[in-house]
Amino acid sequence: MTEESTTQGAAAAGTLSTEAIHRLAFTFYATAAAAAVIGQTWVALKKLPWSDDLHVGWRIGAVAPFALTLELLAVVLAVMADHRMRLGERAVVLRVFSAAVAVLATGVIVVGHWGDPYVVAAFGGLSVAAYLLSMAHMAMRRRDAMRAAGQLAQIAPAYGWWRRLRRPLLTARAAELARERGLGLYESLRAAELELRAERRRPAIAAAVGAAIRAEQADPRMAEIAVSTLDLDRIAAELAGRADYAGWAARLAPAVTAPVDTATDESPSMPDAPPVGESPLYVPDEWMSHPTSGESPEPGQSPPHAIPPGDAPAGKASARRQRRPQPAASGDPEVTDSLLAQAKTVSDDSDTRMAWLWHATSGQASGRQLAAVGGVSAATGIRRAAQWRLTPPPDPRGDTPPVPVA
Repeated sequence: MTEESTTQGAAAAGTLSTEAIHRLAFTFYATAAAAAVIGQTWVALKKLPWSDDLHVGWRIGAVAPFALTLELLAVVLAVMADHRMRLGERAVVLRVFSAAVAVLATGVIVVGHWGDPYVVAAFGGLSVAAYLLSMAHMAMRRRDAMRAAGQLAQIAPAYGWWRRLRRPLLTARAAELARERGLGLYESLRAAELELRAERRRPAIAAAVGAAIRAEQADPRMAEIAVSTLDLDRIAAELAGRADYAGWAARLAPAVTAPVDTATDESPSMPDAPPVGESPLYVPDEWMSHPTSGESPEPGQSPPHAIPPGDAPAGKASARRQRRPQPAASGDPEVTDSLLAQAKTVSDDSDTRMAWLWHATSGQASGRQLAAVGGVSAATGIRRAAQWRLTPPPDPRGDTPPVPVA
């Protein structure tokens, strides 16, 4: 018996120890055997032809030892049979002899007191109870000893009648595994379920293995020899143990993953990396703002603008997040080639030329157009456009007031 099963058995037994059970059994057996001896002695006192001069005490003393011997003989024979059964024998003769003596002892009481139901039931019942109790007690101790020596299977858990009716095959396999491996209730049920599932799958795997072996052999006779010689169930079990479940899960993962629709993906993403040798572009947070319809700017502050088409970086990611440019306000001049050429002749200062173009186009010029007019890099032009959308520069076109940025 394993340590785990012993602990479970002790917990299930509760506070009543094995020794206490043995003491109770011996006490009841001694009491019942004494009653049986009294019943047999009473029969002898009534049925035997005693002399009238012989005292009753002498009569009892002459009969009681024989009655006790007859009652104990059945138990002695049962003890001998139990000893031989522990050694692996069946001890059929000893058990039959013991049962015959027990029937004889009980029959003496029943026949001798026939006509008195109470005496027959009391003393005859106690005689039978004493013998049956001794047999049950010895069998219990024999099973404990054999189980401790590993000669008897473990005790299966109590699965309940409803589970046995609902799933008889699973419960029977679980009980078998529990007795064989010393498993608990739920462990045995889980192991039985796995074994039954493997037994259902293994024939299909074995059939596929047999077909593969036949396909490897060019000669049909050699193929039949190979299939008949090899243990297909063993190969199926080895194959199932080597299955790469993680690899198959990784390979089949796209089948259960939602596809990404790039056409409708409007989530913001990082701009494409600039080419080697060029400085990264400055992209202010204001470019990502979405003004609410009807929102009026505060005094002295220009309303937010959409990103001009010329300032948007190239690439698929930036094309997805690029907002549609706002149309120019009514009366605002367009950024034409002639206007760009005129801006280049305004002044020798690059900032002045960019500011002139900014106000001449009412803030519609892009950062790249400002860079082209001012003769600076595209990054500088874009930074100027980002700054001037918040704080417009002074208008270099004379006394003309600054044109508000649309």
